[in-house]
Amino acid sequence: MTSGEKQLSRSAIRSLSAIHQYRYQRRSGRVWLVGDKRISTSTVASLEREAFVREIASNGAPRLVLTDEGKRFISQGGG
Repeated sequence: MTSGEKQLSRSAIRSLSAIHQYRYQRRSGRVWLVGDKRISTSTVASLEREAFVREIASNGAPRLVLTDEGKRFISQGGG
């Protein structure tokens, strides 16, 4: 990893991988349920600040999607 690349915690990397892997997502209070993983809203907010994840509405329900940078991170073996 070069100095220009962003450093992510293990929790953030696992969260990115789960968002990439699982279609089933829903927000439940202070956590997101993504597949069989529970991701805190603070982790999601951090990933949004770092421009790896974006929250969109799909059929009126909130959903998390990877940005181009998030997809690039996953494809480079970050997750």
